[in-house]
Amino acid sequence: MNYSKKALWIASNSEFGERLAKITKEHVSLAKELILNRRYMTARDREIVMTHIETLRQERDSIISLFEENRSEA
Repeated sequence: MNYSKKALWIASNSEFGERLAKITKEHVSLAKELILNRRYMTARDREIVMTHIETLRQERDSIISLFEENRSEA
């Protein structure tokens, strides 16, 4: 989903900022693991990592959408 720069900025500087930073770091780490170790991972391991990445994306989107909605109400 595409969010406004303002919503991203407000979310990052809110009480959720630290969680968004952790989500980003974990997402990057998991994506890197997939890139570097994909051929050594079982299909089940890849599925687990991809599911975890999707869960992180959904959490990130739900946090940012709170601020996108607030912006449209103003």
